[in-house]
Amino acid sequence: MNFKRLIIYEAFARAYPGEKGKKFDSLIKDLERLKGMGINTVWLMPIHPTGIEGRKGTLGSPYAIRDYYEIDPFIGTKDDFKRFVKRAHELNMYVLMDMVLNHAAADNVLVRKHPEWFLRDENGNPTRKVPDWTDIVDFDYSNGELRKYMINMMKYWVEEFDVDGFRCDVAGLIPLDFWLQARKELDPVKRLIWLSETHDPYMYQAFDITYDYDGYYRFRDFIEGRGSLREYVDFLRMQDHMYPRGYIKMRFLENHDQPRIAKFIEEDSLIHWIAFLFTFKGVPLVHNGQEYGLKEDVDIFNEYTLPFPMEENRVSILHRKLAHYRYGTGVFTEGEMLFVKNDQPEKVISYLWRYENRYILCVLNPLLENTKVTLDFSGIWESACIHSKNVFNDEIVRVPVKNSRAIVEIGKEPLILSFVLY
Repeated sequence: MNFKRLIIYEAFARAYPGEKGKKFDSLIKDLERLKGMGINTVWLMPIHPTGIEGRKGTLGSPYAIRDYYEIDPFIGTKDDFKRFVKRAHELNMYVLMDMVLNHAAADNVLVRKHPEWFLRDENGNPTRKVPDWTDIVDFDYSNGELRKYMINMMKYWVEEFDVDGFRCDVAGLIPLDFWLQARKELDPVKRLIWLSETHDPYMYQAFDITYDYDGYYRFRDFIEGRGSLREYVDFLRMQDHMYPRGYIKMRFLENHDQPRIAKFIEEDSLIHWIAFLFTFKGVPLVHNGQEYGLKEDVDIFNEYTLPFPMEENRVSILHRKLAHYRYGTGVFTEGEMLFVKNDQPEKVISYLWRYENRYILCVLNPLLENTKVTLDFSGIWESACIHSKNVFNDEIVRVPVKNSRAIVEIGKEPLILSFVLY
């Protein structure tokens, strides 16, 4: 499996339109829209029943799970979930379940059955490492029986429902040797996709993909005025020295833990960041509603309904166009990405993909200042003539390279050139 081919969509089942207990019907219907948008992998936020004790909001956090073997009746039934997975597979899409194994709801069924499986305070009561998470208690992974339970539970969802992988919540708070044990026992059942919500380099020993939270925090620093574009790109360069060769990051502009990107960035600038999401190395994530430029944050504690279906707009059209482009070229999934230096790093991001004799040059200008920028292709080309249609707007662009330098004009629209050199 080539994990670089994944384009992931984060879906909050409870927030889909439809009456209580029928949410999977809306999700199943939405699969065709997502497929048409270029999505090939759906990550479902937790679909289990939520805890009642200490519940936050009226419905509770989906990350405070009461029973790992059940489906939240607000969403639907196990048969509904089977129909969802079956339909996704018919559309050649993968389904990832959210595995929340660091902690559980304070009234999880295991608290009474196996109190010895939980972290204890000085008085012997179940407790947690993060004080603000008042609706949950933490597991104690020094207990071997707990480990067996969790691994068997994951096997259940694979064997009975044929899910394709797991997004593992706060995976870095759980010992690495547990994840290695889980992989050892689950790999013979099915080759799954393992996505870790952590950016720790050592987690690649057990996971295929990790979060780009370290990059995201610096991205936020830039868009909120605490850092420069140059500092952000320099950090992205440094990641190549921080992580194992061939590492895969899940890149994102927003997710359920982070605010809507459209709240921070005007649409013209957002267009450049969407282009970045789909053309930079890693695996892109699209969060429920991001594809329409929604600004209202998803409420994960109370009853909330996404405003679906929605009319197409400039943002959704670009998501669809670039997702299909990313998946269809083969260059992003089989090739190598090189950073290209430019003479205006405070304003412009530039990088080049190459696969055999095929190339894709990306020049992005999120600050939207019309400018001429000099690109430095030292070590790549001494001379060349790039003649290509800009994938973004279909305009023909000619870029001569002399003495490893080239000058391009860029304004409010990204420059994405796909070409062949012999």
